[in-house]
Amino acid sequence: MFDGQTIVLKDYLEFRGDDLEKIKDLVKKEKLIFGPWYILPDEFLITGEAFIRNYFFGQRILRKFGIDGMNVGYLPDMFGHNAYTPTILKGLGLETAVIWRGVGDKSRRTEFIWRSPNGDEVLALNLIRSYSNGAIFGDDIETVKERYKKEIEELSKHRTTNNILIMNGTDHEFPNYEIVKHFKEWGREFNVEFVHSTFDEYVRSVMSENPDLDVVVGELRSPKYEYILRDVTSTRIYLKTLNFESEILYQRYLEPLSVILKKKMDKEVGNAEINYGWDLILQSHPHDSICGCSVDQVHDEVEVRLRKSLEIGFIVLAEMMRISAECVKSKDEDSILVFNPYERERTEIIEILLPLDTDNVKIVDEEGNELEVYHEFPGLEIIDSSEFDLFFIPMISKFSTGESFQNFMNLRKLRIQANLKPLGFTVLKMMKDDAANGDSKDERPDFEGKYYRVSINSDGSLKVLDKINDVEYRRLNFLEDVGDRGDEYNFCPVEGDEVISAPERVEILEIKGGGFFKSVKLREEYFIPESLSQDRESRSKKKEMLPIMIEYTFYRDIPRIDVRIMVENRCKDHKLMVNFRVPGKFEKVLNDGYFGLVEHPTRVESSNDYPEVDLPRYAMNNFVSLLDEKIKFMVVGRGLHEYETNVGEDHTDLKITLLRSVGWLSRGDLSTRKDHAGPMFITPKAQCVGKHVLRYSIIFPKEGSDFELFDLAERAILKPVGIPMKVGGEVDSFSFMELKEGLVLSCLKRCEWGDGNILRLVNLSNREIKFSELPIEKFDLVNMAEKKIEKSTESIQPGKVVTFRFP
Repeated sequence: MFDGQTIVLKDYLEFRGDDLEKIKDLVKKEKLIFGPWYILPDEFLITGEAFIRNYFFGQRILRKFGIDGMNVGYLPDMFGHNAYTPTILKGLGLETAVIWRGVGDKSRRTEFIWRSPNGDEVLALNLIRSYSNGAIFGDDIETVKERYKKEIEELSKHRTTNNILIMNGTDHEFPNYEIVKHFKEWGREFNVEFVHSTFDEYVRSVMSENPDLDVVVGELRSPKYEYILRDVTSTRIYLKTLNFESEILYQRYLEPLSVILKKKMDKEVGNAEINYGWDLILQSHPHDSICGCSVDQVHDEVEVRLRKSLEIGFIVLAEMMRISAECVKSKDEDSILVFNPYERERTEIIEILLPLDTDNVKIVDEEGNELEVYHEFPGLEIIDSSEFDLFFIPMISKFSTGESFQNFMNLRKLRIQANLKPLGFTVLKMMKDDAANGDSKDERPDFEGKYYRVSINSDGSLKVLDKINDVEYRRLNFLEDVGDRGDEYNFCPVEGDEVISAPERVEILEIKGGGFFKSVKLREEYFIPESLSQDRESRSKKKEMLPIMIEYTFYRDIPRIDVRIMVENRCKDHKLMVNFRVPGKFEKVLNDGYFGLVEHPTRVESSNDYPEVDLPRYAMNNFVSLLDEKIKFMVVGRGLHEYETNVGEDHTDLKITLLRSVGWLSRGDLSTRKDHAGPMFITPKAQCVGKHVLRYSIIFPKEGSDFELFDLAERAILKPVGIPMKVGGEVDSFSFMELKEGLVLSCLKRCEWGDGNILRLVNLSNREIKFSELPIEKFDLVNMAEKKIEKSTESIQPGKVVTFRFP
């Protein structure tokens, strides 16, 4: 069954193409089963759209080779399951999920109905005793016989019908063709009938008995009965941040621009490259790969794939922006074309790198209003940066056309605050003016804008007054370091360890801005143990400096603080977190899932008897939030997925993991897990020694509604991108579409099968939104697999995800 994947089929036929007919014959006889996926991903470290692309790539391979795939959502070995996975499965036409880890006491039945928080539901086959409960494991046939007998006895306690599912296989095990010969004999002895079968046949047999099934709602991540290996969300953090930037680049810039350029400018740009880039991203998503829990060689390849996808994506984005700049109308010799990937009008800051020989430049908008601008001379430091930043796009564009900047020393980085058209292009006019407003200078590290007042504490943390809700936060964004004697799967504390949270030295290095924004750069120095002691029972007495650069960016007109942290990790066996101390004792914390919010308790009961200790440590997609009637607080990460809560006397600490350094794939001596979770291999590169850049935003919502949280997160994540333009073009600047409040854009892309375009929307309001309120007029309703479905309603219900195909 190949774990429900098709990539193995593609790989095999690249070398053994002559075997295709033999494989097709075996598939028809149900001796081989492929699909529906391309690869078997993790569910917490990817976007919902990446999950859907995974399905498409699997289906492409099946179509290419003329093979019918399995129509079951096979998800047996994920480290827990996302609350909105049923929405995706149902949307793809997969009515059944096969799952194992994380169900806990929500159901101890072999089948149940699994429902997303928005009401979408599928049948779940609950592999209570693992996906390999009928594996051979190299044992003799009598031992296997006794194992099957025990499985029947144990699963009979949990069955919903007269059917019991035994999985004959496991990781790396070759099929045993002899076992089938014993089924009749064992059946007579055990008083059962053995059926060598498929999932499809098993589901038909179960449902034919019309069982009374439990309904299980939401996320499945309980460690009560099996490992969920929760700390893979922070292992090898560099893979998580690279993956985030890759997914966002393709999903929210390249795919929408592919549609926009074709519809508005009749230009086909980058479709093959987008496909290739997605392939690289998806090949990085097998759960052990993106989770970081393999040997170093595996993750070296994952890193290369993700970097290649970003490099290709940035080249395509630069080409798309160059062509757009040629097509969009400009009456002036020197203008800037700005693309806003966000689906609503907004005021935002554009960062762009331009060759200018003077700072005496003013920028005006399309109405002739002069805009606020800040000039920076970046120098070679920014040119040599290995980070992927959108302000590099003009440079990449010139290189891709054979041009080059003749004088790097003339480069200026401009920050321009402008009002931008929704999901479309805005033209800004650039003019030389000796009387242009000079950059305002303010050497003080504190700042006050429309939404908050902020100052920097002596330890580098922030004291903030949220002026929207009249709440003071006395200590936001302070760092904590603890020892970690765990492995790639699980964090394990060091007994007697003390949290290190006070830097030895804090120095303000640079202050920029002072008008519509201010940037403050700090250097903090911590001295922490260089590793564990030799016996791994304590942290070493020898200490090493951990230098950390923090850059805060404060905004006058935006309720957001952007934070960029560069860690030069010189130490091993430790975990670095950033802590946000929020006043008040919160009982619940919220984070985002694929298509809506997920709620968790801030405290959990003791669980030392579990296979893996349960903790208030959770996985977010992009953001986490603490809300009550007075306090509205959230943090939006860029590839940071792990957070935890700790409730104190009069506050709640919200901690996000920035870095976890470990040196083993698996160990059997952890206090947080009963035994090994994999082979005991040394993994030196999982110590993550070297430089790491982590980015996130602190935001103060006004109301804390579902829609507002997602909307604010999108605003923080989706940066505008600009490029120079000259006189010419025939298309007026435009907004391609604007969405009503309450709607969130999930994807805008070209159709997978045939002509047309796909628009997927999520209604995060508490009201129905009628189709007549949408920015498209002619459309067909399709499911997530892009197959046409009948229109049974004229609106999008609250919480629902709806997909439209339009010309």
